[in-house]
Amino acid sequence: MGLARGHEAEVDDRVSGHLARRQRGDKHPVEDFLFTYYRLRPAALRRWNPGVGRGVAVQDAPAEEVQERAGRRWHRVDDGVVVLDLEAYLADRAGTVRFVRDLVSATTSRPAQLGCFGLHEWAMVYRLPEGAQRHEDHPLRLGAAGTDAVVESHRIR
Repeated sequence: MGLARGHEAEVDDRVSGHLARRQRGDKHPVEDFLFTYYRLRPAALRRWNPGVGRGVAVQDAPAEEVQERAGRRWHRVDDGVVVLDLEAYLADRAGTVRFVRDLVSATTSRPAQLGCFGLHEWAMVYRLPEGAQRHEDHPLRLGAAGTDAVVESHRIR
């Protein structure tokens, strides 16, 4: 199976629960987080792109797939093979590429802060008034007062 088909199959497997819940009108506060908080669409995650690596391309695909992929933004066909048009991509997104490069560089140059123990999630509900919690249908295990006490007993950074 090629890279594109492997990627699509993996995404399909990982988003199937979310799609089934969405169809039924059910919600899961953890498993649906990417799709509710960040507003990612399963179809966008499923869309594989050749990337910028040399030798990574769509080849031996049916002509209609080559045409469809070649019509995508920042793609082109070289000798019947679909590749990322890096020059066009950088013309549009160079600022974002620089920002991400600088952010990753700054992050990797500093020591990790691993002492939060997931308390950022707790802090999101700290001292919230009744009815303001994002997932009211999933009550806090410790209740509002218990959750507030945990947050107050730790050093939050």
